[in-house]
Amino acid sequence: MEAGISETHARLLTRLREFGSPERAAWDKNYLKSSWQHWGVTAPQLDQAIREIVGRPSNEILPLSVLLWRKPILDLKFAATRILAGKSVAPSAEIWQFVLDRMPELDGWAIADSMASVGSRCLTADPRRLDTVEDWVESPHLWTRRASLVFTLPWTKGGHSPERMLGWAAKLSTDPEWFIQKAIGWWLRQLSKRDSVRVRQFLADHGGPLKSVARREATKYL
Repeated sequence: MEAGISETHARLLTRLREFGSPERAAWDKNYLKSSWQHWGVTAPQLDQAIREIVGRPSNEILPLSVLLWRKPILDLKFAATRILAGKSVAPSAEIWQFVLDRMPELDGWAIADSMASVGSRCLTADPRRLDTVEDWVESPHLWTRRASLVFTLPWTKGGHSPERMLGWAAKLSTDPEWFIQKAIGWWLRQLSKRDSVRVRQFLADHGGPLKSVARREATKYL
């Protein structure tokens, strides 16, 4: 390990420990239902520590994020994804590989959504990566299946065709998992802001198996 990366890593851990709160950690553990340890660092505190210690992007960014992720501490995994999701960090092939390598380790909605902030940027930078995401629809891993929709939320906006993801949503419509149903509704809700007709058509064609949470979300703006 390069001395610079090791030093930055140590300083960041020290700063995040300073921000940690046992009370907040207990609340996070109960709310987020993660199997990892918790330090109780808030999102604004994570961002502050990253600004203070990590600074501008460099060749240390990815190795630092890998080091942070290795520890079984949710706050450090959040820090790793927040660093890589920075607007000034280019969504490179190496960062996309970081995402792919860690998908099986996701254990809850919060870290999955945090990883989505990295993965979505990689997908919009190179849509050919959607070929990989398509396989996620059939994954036995809940958070990987869910990521097929959450990572592709940019396709609900103008300039992108939503049809491929609507096909995935149709396949997932019979999935009994609450988080999958919620993700379907979330995707449709976002699409309805620009194409309510298409969402109504999807619901007419595939809405039968959807659970109430999906239908409620999907129709929020209709």
